[in-house]
Amino acid sequence: MFRTYLLPVEAAVTWFPLLVAVIMVPVAVHGYRHRGRAGGWPVLVLYSFVFYLLAALLQTVMPLPADTDAHCTLVRYAESPQLEPFAFQARISHATGGDWSPRTLAGTHSAWTAGLNAVLLLPLGVYLRYYLRRGPVSSAVVAFATSLFFEATQYTGLWFVYACPYRQFNVDDLVLNTAGAVCGWLLAGPLRRVLPANDPDGERTRYGGRVTLTRRALAFLTDLAGWLVAWTLLTGGTALATDWTTGRRYALPAGAVLGLVWFWLVPLLFRATPGKRAVLLRLARPDGRAPGPLRLTVRTVLLCSPLALAWLAVAHRTGTVELPGAAGPALPYAAALAALVMWGSPPVAQLVRRDGRAPHERWSGTVNLAVPPPDAPPAPPAPRREDVLPAARG
Repeated sequence: MFRTYLLPVEAAVTWFPLLVAVIMVPVAVHGYRHRGRAGGWPVLVLYSFVFYLLAALLQTVMPLPADTDAHCTLVRYAESPQLEPFAFQARISHATGGDWSPRTLAGTHSAWTAGLNAVLLLPLGVYLRYYLRRGPVSSAVVAFATSLFFEATQYTGLWFVYACPYRQFNVDDLVLNTAGAVCGWLLAGPLRRVLPANDPDGERTRYGGRVTLTRRALAFLTDLAGWLVAWTLLTGGTALATDWTTGRRYALPAGAVLGLVWFWLVPLLFRATPGKRAVLLRLARPDGRAPGPLRLTVRTVLLCSPLALAWLAVAHRTGTVELPGAAGPALPYAAALAALVMWGSPPVAQLVRRDGRAPHERWSGTVNLAVPPPDAPPAPPAPRREDVLPAARG
């Protein structure tokens, strides 16, 4: 019996790293925008919450029937939903012969099923109160909706993937799941006294103004990912609108033009790339003033030089661009050297230099500054001169 319940947990352990890889960047961006940092205790709580939801979902759909046709022919108990509330009491009483002692219940399958249904969403109630700071009514509604989704998934045969339902829709599961979540919400009260405080506003005040290496790297990686997605859609759309040969011919020039727009023109107009806006950064001079076009151009050329050299090397290799002599074969080595200088030195600069500025920042005279989040309270206005002078005289 316990093997049936452990199998979904094993599957969740297997799938969880892949899920983390998919959501890692959005989670980090959300952390910088709402808490001022991407790490810390709240992130561990969030990922544990994600793992719990994955395990709970798999618990309701696994194990899957090996032979669907045979299952739909032979196993027909799930065709009709069980709509009688608290029917589990009669099943347990019948299985135990009316003996409700703990020893007898511990050896009864129906009692274990009811107990596990009650425990299934108990952690959800804890997370809703501690992490999401929800009240009892909204937590109960969320728990009921979650349980209803699980039951509908079972009754529709994994949303019509299977030809028939392989688990029964049971109203008792709705009752037990929701009751378990409410108990979890009540349990979160004393747990909050021993767990670290969940205070996004305080974290944002403490960490929001810091421009760390990881924050800058996340902005750059987000820009690279966004440019790559946009380039893929652009070249794919061109190939569909014309033909494959035309799409291939214009792929590299289109990527270069899109790179100029993404990494040079957009910062020139808005003092930030899309990736920097995502993590609330903007470009400025070291004294906070707006940088001019020349400074931003020098910064972009230096920062993106490894990409430009690698792009030119690919264009030369594919015959799109012809370069004289040994320039073409030397491009990959030049790209690697530029990457080592421009991308490899920021961690070293962060450790050995007091200002922690990378080469492209020092040579262009630009830095990253943190931007207050949109929902941050406005700063109090500076005192006027006439308000200060009388106090000084007194």
